[in-house]
Amino acid sequence: MQTVIKVEQLSKSYDNRPAVDKISLSIKRGTVYGLLGANGAGKSTTIERILGTKNADGGTVSVLGYNPKKDRRRLFQKVGVQFQESDYQPEIKVSELCE
Repeated sequence: MQTVIKVEQLSKSYDNRPAVDKISLSIKRGTVYGLLGANGAGKSTTIERILGTKNADGGTVSVLGYNPKKDRRRLFQKVGVQFQESDYQPEIKVSELCE
C-alpha cells in the first residue's frame, strides 16, 4: 500500500517546553488514524504542522507526496480539513476562499 502521510522527527516547542518531541509516523492509504491524548498533549500542534499551516522547529512531513509548507495550495485541493478555530489561515488568498 502507498504511504500517504510520512512524518519524521517532527518537533515543536513553546518557550523551551516541548509540545511535540520528535514524532515519527507513516500512514498508508485507506488507514484511519487518530491522535489521542489529554489537553495540551500536542495533538493540534501535530496536525497543524502536518498540514503545513504552522511552522515546526524540526523534522520533515510529506502528505500525498507534497511538502505541506511549500505546496499548501495544491495539497488543500486534495484533502478536506475542518479547523477547530473559525478563523481563516493567515496565508490564504481571497481567491482560494472563493474556490
